[in-house]
Amino acid sequence: MKAARPIIVAGLALTGWAVAAKPGPAPAAPKPQEIVAARQAGMALSATSLNFIKGASANGMPAKNLAFAAGGLAKWAAAMPTLFAESTRAVPSRTRAEAWTNKADFTAKSTAFAEAAKALSAAAQADDKEALAAALASTGAACKGCHDSYQAPPPPPRAG
Repeated sequence: MKAARPIIVAGLALTGWAVAAKPGPAPAAPKPQEIVAARQAGMALSATSLNFIKGASANGMPAKNLAFAAGGLAKWAAAMPTLFAESTRAVPSRTRAEAWTNKADFTAKSTAFAEAAKALSAAAQADDKEALAAALASTGAACKGCHDSYQAPPPPPRAG
């Protein structure tokens, strides 16, 4: 009988603590500048991943060894359009206004990128080198197609 007593006391103490605990404040929503910074970082990592997959594949790495990078790229491609929220429109970036004014085309181009990246991930998981090569080409073309329409060119380098 004595052995059960500490368990009951501990259980009551934990229950009392759980009832008395108050939730903390909700985390603040990201600021538009933070969303743009996340978008830009994701774009840089997207290009890095795509170039890594392309180079590694060209150098004979098995497609299945590229599944993690390809899967990450597919996740990014699916999430990326959400980072073009209306609240980010006024934040300085290389995004052209047409990303918001021509939303149907922007959505179609981002969907093409997401589908191509998903095919890239599936090809890597299946260890299918030919499908990987085709998906690499379509993923790269989808990136370029969107950037050609919705990304301003970089500023010229400073003299000196």
